[in-house]
Amino acid sequence: MYDIPQIKILSGAPHSSIFKATSMLGIGRKTIHLIPCQENREAIDIERLTEFLVQNKSAPCIVVANAGTVNTVDFDDLVAIGQLKKHYRFWLHVDADFGGFAACSPIHRELVKGMDYADSITIDAHKWLNVPYDSAMQFTRHKQLQVEVFQNNAAYLGGSIENPDFFDLTPENSRRFRALPAWFTLKAYGKRGYQNLIEQNVELAKQLGNKINNSSHFKLLSPVRLNVVCFTLDKEVITTEMIKQFLAILNQKGKVFMTPTIYNGVPAIRAAFSNWRTAEKDLEIIWDALIASV
Repeated sequence: MYDIPQIKILSGAPHSSIFKATSMLGIGRKTIHLIPCQENREAIDIERLTEFLVQNKSAPCIVVANAGTVNTVDFDDLVAIGQLKKHYRFWLHVDADFGGFAACSPIHRELVKGMDYADSITIDAHKWLNVPYDSAMQFTRHKQLQVEVFQNNAAYLGGSIENPDFFDLTPENSRRFRALPAWFTLKAYGKRGYQNLIEQNVELAKQLGNKINNSSHFKLLSPVRLNVVCFTLDKEVITTEMIKQFLAILNQKGKVFMTPTIYNGVPAIRAAFSNWRTAEKDLEIIWDALIASV
């Protein structure tokens, strides 16, 4: 019997899909080690991450860094984490969710600086490219390893490690052409279209954030870094049930749709801007619906 060291997965604010993936892989959710985040942030504390890597030098590690968290679109310091790869051996996966699209804008590109240190990156196209829900992208520096893991060996399938088919690169053997809708958006709008979409949504999110910050009805819980506004009701005591009731009234009006969350233990609300048709005139519709639901 060989004593195989257990993989350790390190992250500050991992998306729920990371926990699900560990279960599907059979390595278990307990392999995830939550590293403390910076105060009032969802960005990992680099010093605490370094301490963990020093103490676990012999263990195989995967660092899951965030390029846009779900609640506040916070970004880990990807440059600092990338520098750690010079001293410690670990696989760096960047969960770029929708934050990865900040790279399309010269104004917001600084947020993803250091993403090129990654061994693998995932991005959801369905969020900001407005394509079908299951469209996503995965990038890797290690295509050979990916083929070795997912290759489907059967005489009737053909293919080879040198020239793999698409089913040799993913868990699925049969899948529809998910990349086509995303390709259509690139052909239709191009680089400039992507940039305009990102910058317009971010500007609108910041305007809503300002309204909330100056309101007596709501409280902003985090700075608006990109396209998500995280806020709550301005009351001394906030419960999950209160947020559910508020959102039931708000969403039932059919003018706007927002989702619940928990941020730093506080029941909260997420307003995410990603639709290409959302314009400044819609802000008044959003705001009127919010006020009418209080």
